[in-house]
Amino acid sequence: MRHSFVILLLLNISIGFSQSKNARITLSFENEELSVIFDSLSAKTGYFFSYNSDLLPAGNRFTIYTEDILIDQFLSELLVGTGLKYSFFKEQIIINYESPQPVVKRRKLFNVSGNVVDENGAALRGVNVFLDGTTIGTSTDIDGNFYIDKIPPGNYNLVFSYIGYENAVYNLIEYNGGARIQEHQMVLSISQLEEVEVVSNRISSELNDWPLYFSLFKNDLFGTSENARQCTITNPEVIDFVYEEGPKRLRAFASEPINIVNKSMAYQITYYLESFERSDKDLRYRGQMKFQNNLELTSRSRHAIKNERKRSYRGSWNHFKKSLLGNRLRKDGFRVYETRSINKVNTKKLTELHEGDIIVFKGDHWELDFDNYLLVVYTKEKESVNFLLDGQFASVIYSDYIQNDNVLKRAPGKQISLIGLLHGPARIDLNGQVVDRFAVSTFGYWSWERLANLVPINYDPKFDNFSK
Repeated sequence: MRHSFVILLLLNISIGFSQSKNARITLSFENEELSVIFDSLSAKTGYFFSYNSDLLPAGNRFTIYTEDILIDQFLSELLVGTGLKYSFFKEQIIINYESPQPVVKRRKLFNVSGNVVDENGAALRGVNVFLDGTTIGTSTDIDGNFYIDKIPPGNYNLVFSYIGYENAVYNLIEYNGGARIQEHQMVLSISQLEEVEVVSNRISSELNDWPLYFSLFKNDLFGTSENARQCTITNPEVIDFVYEEGPKRLRAFASEPINIVNKSMAYQITYYLESFERSDKDLRYRGQMKFQNNLELTSRSRHAIKNERKRSYRGSWNHFKKSLLGNRLRKDGFRVYETRSINKVNTKKLTELHEGDIIVFKGDHWELDFDNYLLVVYTKEKESVNFLLDGQFASVIYSDYIQNDNVLKRAPGKQISLIGLLHGPARIDLNGQVVDRFAVSTFGYWSWERLANLVPINYDPKFDNFSK
């Protein structure tokens, strides 16, 4: 409660002259102006407050009682409701005005419809039509028509898939509550049109080297998390490999969609592999995914499945984006810093950033923009032991923990990921998805988590009712 009578100042600071953000303080102020509180804190901690006095709320007095808390936490509590934000820069604490989060007009769910034909113009029945990475989809009827409704606003890839034909992908954007594909003509895949020349080093499932390459493929696709052990490919015979001796490069091909079962989260995933290529130094793969809830895949209870989905979602790249757009980074457990290097991470020497520092609302989309790299710490869940054992990923950010025997010696701590922009600002739609999938690169924990820990784009932990 704020009062207007005689000023009473109670001050007890339990530290000496210090400039450590990790120092703990005990402070009590009653009916005091912000400027006086800043001056008192500055005199006792050694931090210099930098601000424009016109930004401070005129005539307001503040009462706050705290005991044995971090300076960071004290300032967060002090500035609640003032419209002010703070940041640390060397010996300074900088106070700025935090622009209010723009009000985004809630757009209605929309629908998409269309018609699919073959190369002769005849209607195709049973073509799979779905939004990539979601549980949303349908198939064409006897006349080749399809209709998908209740689509959340945003930018999607609409995928057409039919055995014997090449997959087709449309970039789908809502227009006045709906979108329509006038007529899509499926194109026969090359393998259906003509005989394919047999490549000498193509490795099919009947040959001895195939199990080794299939094992590498699964590890790259699923990752090495606990959930990866619960993922299986039910039609491995559709996958072939090519190994090139010169560049030591392995490529994978699938003659049909790959059927994947994730028992830990009760998802049945249809994966349409476009390309897969790995070498000693690089891994690149891409494809489209269709998720489907299937409780029959596991004996686990609904409660256990929901908890596993929540655990996989929390702290993930998708969770981060939604927290960023909702102005909830700190509330949801994320801390964001700017760093020039992705090696030897030390957040004590970095400046913490807030939503307004890295993202701007552009009316119909958001724009993510920053210098160097973003280091993202998720504070509400520790790293997996499996992550630390997988030196390929953990050693990138924890290189100073690697011992002489090339083993990473570190106890599980907070989950740390890094983000880099590949070619300037990245556009993010209102649904929280990066429009250009190759505009952003991630390192660390997010790179380690793979398909085994992935939930659909349209997943919402509050409304996970297994209906789709």
